[in-house]
Order: sequence, then C-alpha cells, then structure tokens
Amino acid sequence: MTTAQLGQFLDPGALALIGLGCLLVAAIQNGLGGLGTALAAAGRLVRSAGERERARLAAIMLEDLVQRRGVSCADREVGACAFTHQLGTMMSDEPGFESYAKAVDGLLQACAARRARAIQVWNDLADAAPALGMLGTVLGLVQMFGAMDSAEGIGAAMAMCLLTSLYGLIFAHLVAGPIARRLEMIGEHEGAWQGETAQRMLKLARREYPDRAMRRTSPAAAKDEASRTHPDLVKALRR
Repeated sequence: MTTAQLGQFLDPGALALIGLGCLLVAAIQNGLGGLGTALAAAGRLVRSAGERERARLAAIMLEDLVQRRGVSCADREVGACAFTHQLGTMMSDEPGFESYAKAVDGLLQACAARRARAIQVWNDLADAAPALGMLGTVLGLVQMFGAMDSAEGIGAAMAMCLLTSLYGLIFAHLVAGPIARRLEMIGEHEGAWQGETAQRMLKLARREYPDRAMRRTSPAAAKDEASRTHPDLVKALRR
C-alpha cells in the first residue's frame, strides 16, 4: 500500500472528533481526576513486571530494619517498592497495632478503588468511541446532503462518514478495550502481592509494637504499671 493510499485513511477532523470526544465523555463521567488516574495507569502496561519480587525484597529489608532499630525507624527504608515503603511509613507513624491494621486496610482498599476506577474509565472510553463514530457518520451525512451540487464536497463528506466509524471501532476494540482488560489482569496480580506484603507487615508489627510501647513508657509510668501488675515483686525489690 502506497503513501497516497494510506493518506486516504487519515482525516484530522475525524481523529479529533473521536479522540477529543472520548476524552471529554470520560472526563464528564469520571471527572478529571479519574481521567488522569486512567492515563497514568496505562503506564503500568510496561512497568508491572517484577513488582512482586521487588516488594518481597523490600519487605525483607524493612523487616531487618525494624528488628534492629524498632518500628520508629520503619519509614527510613526507601526501597524499590513504593507500596512497601508506604507500609513502613504508616508503621512508624501509627501509635499501636490496631490503628496500624486499620491504616493498612484503608491503604489496600484505596489501591483497589484506584485500580477499579482506572479500568472503569478505559471501559467508558471503549463504550464512547463507537457512539462518537456514529455521531461523525451523521455529521458527514448532513454535510454530504448539503453539498449535493459538488462532487468534491460529497467525497469529503462521505470520507467523514466512514472514517469516524472506522476510528471509533479501532479505538474501542484495538486500544481502549484491550487496555481495560490488561489493566484488570495486572490489577488482580497487584492485589495479590499487595495483600501478601500487607499481611507480612502486619505480622511484623504485631511482634514489634509491644516493644515500642515499652520503650515509650516513662520510668514513672513503668513503675506504676509494675506496681499494679506485680505488687508482690515490687515489694520484694523494695526490701
């Protein structure tokens, strides 16, 4: 196929109608934030490989740091996995295990919601493209009937009719639809390793938080606590 023949399939007006129209529909349905989330998620199509292994290595490094220095230093580990680092930061910031467990649960829910939102936007784009293609076809027919006295005008209008439908089908079934399905598969994989990492950090926090609480207890408070829990032992030591 020659360059001239390929040029017959290019129409800037039809491309603008489908491309900008799909973005406008997605922005109206999901907001600019949702559209930005979807476009950013598309970058994960080429960056998702090896995430589970990076998270596992980052978790090992974080466990070693916490066991040596305590949970107050958990936010100092900056590894290759942003999710694990976020878990470590929350471990350092939260005052106890219960609040940390709630924060971790909230983080997992937020990640799942963000993935679902991105997939929904791409599905909306796939749904909007054929409809906008039909809109372009109608507009092209209107132009064609308004230019019946000119063969050149009829040809341009007919091209608008056909190319908008073609672009809509291509974008829906070869771009947006496959991206949505791929993101769904990546999201299932991501949710699995994030859940595993979160459970690993919760086990670590359950072991380490009591030590942290003891370190934070003042000497006077520790003495009062000992008097309440082990009065006989305290009396014996005082003698």
